[in-house]
Amino acid sequence: MRFLTTRSLLLRGMLAAAMIGGGGWHASPALAGGQSPSVRIDGGSLADALRHVARETQTTILFTPALVAGRGAGRQHLKGDASAMLRQLLAGTGLRVRIISAHALLIEAAPLRPPHPPVQPLPPATIASGDIMVTAMRRPTRLADTPVSMIAVTGDELERSRATGMQALAALAPSLTLTAMGAGMNRLSLRGVYAAGEPTVGLYYGSVPVAGPGGSTTDPGLMTPDLMLVDVDRVEVLRGPQGTLFGTNSLAGTVRILFKQPDLVRREGAVTASTALTEGGGPGGSLTAVANIPLLADRLALRAVAWSETRGGVIDNPGLGRSNIDRQTRSGGRLALRWQAAPQWRLDLTGAYQAGRIADAANATVGAGLDQSLAQARIPFTDRLWLGSAEVNGTIGGLQLNLSLAHFDWAPDRWLDFSASESSHRGDAVACTAWIHQGACSAQDMGAFASYVDSQTPAVLEQPFTVRVNSAEMRLSGSGRLTWLLGAFLSRRHDAGSSTALPVDPGSGLVVEGTPPTATRSFETSLDEFALFGDGSWHLRPWLTLSAGGRYFDYRRQAAGFVAIPNPITGPFAATSFQETYRADGAVGRARIELRPHQRLLIFGQISSGFRPGGINVVPGLDPALAAYRDDRLTSWEGGGRLRLHGDRLRIDVAAYHQLWSRMQYAATTTDGSYSFITNIGSARIDGGEISLNWQPGRHLLARLDATLTDARLASDQVNAIAVTPGKRGDRLPNVAPLAASFELAWDHAVARNLVLLASLNAHYAGRAYDSFRGSADGPRQAMGDNATLDVDLGLRRGPSQIDLFVQNLADSRAIIWTGRGLSTDSLQRARPRSIGLSLRHNF
Repeated sequence: MRFLTTRSLLLRGMLAAAMIGGGGWHASPALAGGQSPSVRIDGGSLADALRHVARETQTTILFTPALVAGRGAGRQHLKGDASAMLRQLLAGTGLRVRIISAHALLIEAAPLRPPHPPVQPLPPATIASGDIMVTAMRRPTRLADTPVSMIAVTGDELERSRATGMQALAALAPSLTLTAMGAGMNRLSLRGVYAAGEPTVGLYYGSVPVAGPGGSTTDPGLMTPDLMLVDVDRVEVLRGPQGTLFGTNSLAGTVRILFKQPDLVRREGAVTASTALTEGGGPGGSLTAVANIPLLADRLALRAVAWSETRGGVIDNPGLGRSNIDRQTRSGGRLALRWQAAPQWRLDLTGAYQAGRIADAANATVGAGLDQSLAQARIPFTDRLWLGSAEVNGTIGGLQLNLSLAHFDWAPDRWLDFSASESSHRGDAVACTAWIHQGACSAQDMGAFASYVDSQTPAVLEQPFTVRVNSAEMRLSGSGRLTWLLGAFLSRRHDAGSSTALPVDPGSGLVVEGTPPTATRSFETSLDEFALFGDGSWHLRPWLTLSAGGRYFDYRRQAAGFVAIPNPITGPFAATSFQETYRADGAVGRARIELRPHQRLLIFGQISSGFRPGGINVVPGLDPALAAYRDDRLTSWEGGGRLRLHGDRLRIDVAAYHQLWSRMQYAATTTDGSYSFITNIGSARIDGGEISLNWQPGRHLLARLDATLTDARLASDQVNAIAVTPGKRGDRLPNVAPLAASFELAWDHAVARNLVLLASLNAHYAGRAYDSFRGSADGPRQAMGDNATLDVDLGLRRGPSQIDLFVQNLADSRAIIWTGRGLSTDSLQRARPRSIGLSLRHNF
């Protein structure tokens, strides 16, 4: 109780701090950025002058290169604070400076609005230019000035590639991998850090951290919430441990999906509709709508987004006489409200909802025909997702305050084919003995038991889950020669579920109404976490910065389980219950050096660490000594650089890293093979390199290449006193491709007045990986990957309207992208067949 009370007091303190800060809303704006009595400008471009002022005053100055392109800056001396200097520099340019935080300024066009502003259309979807603004450091910076290995995917890039989900996003950011293992079962990994248990990649929708349920196997990382990517500003994929600033589960990195926020000035909107046909599959399509409505000019605005998407199925089940069974639908909406209470105080409220359904098995069966499933039961997946957040940003005495409250609620309902697993026990003498409740089984008893098993198959497992996450975070930061940030984080995650075995009708694959269950059990877990963190950068020279940060965490996990109806076929064979608690604390950190030998070149080196919290297995009948497992750690040494050439038209980012993964949380079995569970076993080392090239020779052509090399291998045998896996030192980690790459080419051309032709090409490649270690007891390991796909798009835009013809997987590659075994069944998933579609968009 004391642990929870401490968190309650901290949460109240965060709310009180926001209220105290509110008393300063009508005070004079604080100075943005550091103080500098005078800055000399020797002429040149306005863009270079702005960067010079940013460096000299240690202030973040945000602008798009297109806004200042072709503008010059004369020789002059600027005086005052950063905002005063910019007002002098921008005089007569038609641009203005706006303070957006205590240490961040935005350059924008000075408004020329009539008394009653007309409705303005959304800007046309042309090729974006210039560098990207990101918040990976928990403050706004240009990507070129961000000393973190990361990929920033803009909303325009998502739209051009028609990426509406996590799997398509992963193709655009090659270090990121989404391993799809069945309906609703998608695991995220980064830089080869792939394992069962807690997620290895932190996932945020806006300021909301999300997670999957632990389920029956204590594996929250197996299920990744997949909110449709509509009206997205950008996605930041932060590579390498992010434990200092993002905490739990950012072991290998963090993915932040940042939505577009309400515009306080412009009334705008868009409607997009599409339809697609897939070879050998069912039809699909989508409808999305976006509306931005200023409610009070410059003070209050609302942004509303709605979507509905259908993806045609491609899997057939000849045994049940059904075609295109994996049809997927999802629909939902999002509302965002922004209130600019004062020049330096802002409140953002966001809420989203989505309902989804996958009609049946999403994988084919190994050994069956192309795109065929031999599942003996129908196994749909449905889910409902809610999330909401409230975020306050403002300044107190020149310091930046950020307070965020977040809620996440997810209710997935998963069905699994349990037929093969139960049938494999027809000759199980131990199960037979438990079934007859007396001595050893005779041959007659074994025959009777086999007949009982046959009567209970085919069978399914129905597993409804819920997971809820409530979190609060407060950050206070300042800038100057020392840029610093201090924060506190508090969260509670609770998940619950059940697993019920039910026989189904062999002809339809459906559960017969009123059929009693063969077995049922329930389970629940909770994770309470408290953390304090800080990060600071000391700007020793204009070309040299040293940084360091750390995070202290304290968490408690509780788990409970109850077997209400024992399973007489697979076990457990008796009603059991358990309740366990696990608590731990610790610290992670990072240190970094940044060198800027030239204003267009940034070089950085960093050592950082991340962690996943330990947990408790909910496997019934498991020895209590095996129940708990500890947090695992990842330490990374990396170096990288960012180079901008030819007026930012050519951008080159590179990174190389060496990672050590210790106390690996991994799925293992007991030495006698009786139980599968998660434990700390073995260690790994992962070496790799990443490169990103972005070239825009003119306003109408863009080429982008992202590639990553990964060598992930065990550094020791995976064996300890209580468990063993097939992994041996030097083995490659399963499900990790050694090479992945993504390429985009986009072009537009004005063919007539107000008529623009657009074209884009996207190519993706994933190298060969394997489903298991070399010595797996399940047989020879199976290969996957070594797959390339090509997507093309041709569009025509006239005024506010646009029409596109697109082809996805032009060459119709059908390579295996995942294969594995679950519940005694070998399954696989292939690249989706070629699809041809048409989309229409209208801006208003």
